[in-house]
Amino acid sequence: MKKLIILLILLMLCLLLIAKEDYFIGKVQFVGNNTISDARLLKNLIIKPENLAQRLLFWKKTAAYTEMYLDDDIQRIIADYQREGFLNVKVEVKKEINAKTGKINLLYYIQEHNPILVNNIELEIISPTPEIQNSVMQFLVSNKENWPLQNNRRFRDADVFALRKVFFNLLLNRGFPSSDIEQEIIFTDKKKKVDVVYTISTGKLCKFGNITVLGNERTSTKVIKKQLSFQDKQYSQNLLQENQRRIQQLGVFKYVTMKSLLDQIESDRLPIEIFVQEMPEWSVKFGIGYGLEDRFRASVNLLKLNFLGDARSANVYIKHSYLEPYNLSLKITQPALFGPYNSLISKSFVKKEKESAYTLESFGSIMTFQNIITSSLSGFFSYRFERSLIDLANDIEDNPLKEYYNKSTVSQGMNFDDSEPAFYPDRGLFAAYSFSISGLKLKSKYHYVQGLIDIRKYNELWADLVFAGRVKLGAMKPIWGDQATPLEERFYAGGSTSIRGWSRSRVGPKNETGTPIGGNSYLEFSAELRQKIYKFVYLVVFMDAGNVWKEYNAHDLNELKYSPGAGLRFKTPIGPLRLDVAQPLWDEKSSVQIHLNIGHAF
Repeated sequence: MKKLIILLILLMLCLLLIAKEDYFIGKVQFVGNNTISDARLLKNLIIKPENLAQRLLFWKKTAAYTEMYLDDDIQRIIADYQREGFLNVKVEVKKEINAKTGKINLLYYIQEHNPILVNNIELEIISPTPEIQNSVMQFLVSNKENWPLQNNRRFRDADVFALRKVFFNLLLNRGFPSSDIEQEIIFTDKKKKVDVVYTISTGKLCKFGNITVLGNERTSTKVIKKQLSFQDKQYSQNLLQENQRRIQQLGVFKYVTMKSLLDQIESDRLPIEIFVQEMPEWSVKFGIGYGLEDRFRASVNLLKLNFLGDARSANVYIKHSYLEPYNLSLKITQPALFGPYNSLISKSFVKKEKESAYTLESFGSIMTFQNIITSSLSGFFSYRFERSLIDLANDIEDNPLKEYYNKSTVSQGMNFDDSEPAFYPDRGLFAAYSFSISGLKLKSKYHYVQGLIDIRKYNELWADLVFAGRVKLGAMKPIWGDQATPLEERFYAGGSTSIRGWSRSRVGPKNETGTPIGGNSYLEFSAELRQKIYKFVYLVVFMDAGNVWKEYNAHDLNELKYSPGAGLRFKTPIGPLRLDVAQPLWDEKSSVQIHLNIGHAF
């Protein structure tokens, strides 16, 4: 009877604790977790303290402590340890209740005990012939020292399945598309060690067979098959995926799928079915917006796919803004030229640019040969010829030109970009360089060389807090007897996507009346912290630094200009709507700058 009464009292206390809604989680701590970090254990719990973003949203009510989830969290910790090979782990929790603050601190005591070790890894190969069996055994064990599962190491579920995946992928890429792998765990030595036995049925050794293309209405089958490189070769999943990327690279398909028809294998030939979904033959995109620098802007982008056949595309682009009163271009792209990842791009343009120091009218053509080396790395080589007419501001006297002049320029560059996701990168690296030499024949007015490096890094520090950094370095120099570089090709800094404490182009050399005239040496640094504070709202703090110098190779870190600032980002399908406020440091002549635009500064 006494035991029943005590049990009822404990039950009532638990119910009272559950019913009390004004208790919240304070600290969650762990003791004895030598193998698994606090951060990993905490990540898997239901009951956890507030993170930084939740503390910033002080007006939003925090979820109350709920007792019923505590046992679930203990089981989650135990399961996490057992997956790591600690089958005998023990977990207890101690609660510290502070009635004054209304908070509960949780302290988990963990006894890991000794882990289970791997005693031996055995492979049993089932193949059509002894020759194939021996061959498979050789290439499976050839890289044994790099297996995720090793003898005399801790037994982990993840390693068992990772090694199974290694075997499966090796077989897929050595001509075995229909292999089957099973693993068995056998305890030995009083359950202190385990043997892991993989039974591998290889299936048939196959080559690529007949190829069928479906879904292509406007793009010829010949053009698609021209991208393929696996005909009559031994089956390989990697090779199949590589050819899928080759077809996608044509730029006329929404998606491309390649299916191995395992149920239609004839002898040793595996048929392949390619299905493509073509993009619309015609598409048009309209853009309209407003920025404090370019003011009202509007654009039209008309795209025609399969232009004159062979997967070519033709693109007509028209834009108007304050900075570009008109910009009209026609771009024709020929994909798969001299290789599946090469493209030849021809672009003709006529445009007008308006800056504080000049107004530039120009027309010409650019021919670019582009090579995609990997999914993240590409390179280009281009030639540009244009005729330009520059109308200098009234207070600019150097370089007075009253008629059209020629510019003949060769450029080369490379781009690496594995940053993602698009518009809102929180990880990865962007790095690019370009080098140009201008003045190659055709009565080119100016002769100069120019180089530019642009590096950006993105890293998520913790939940919804992203660090973004950028460095840009540029230099140009007149050559072959020239004394000056063209005003419109020089470097300028300051503005919405540059050093935000100054307005557009206001950092760097100026003439006697204060009009920016650009320079031949350029350096910029930027660092941002981007914190999500609501579903579609981000708070940003940043520091920009940099300068532009008149002469070539005149970079001086002691002459950098600095501007800290803060801003808001509002998430939209076309990129963030950006509002930034920045203050120049140690510059009494400059005032606070406000920038409104679409897209991150970098």
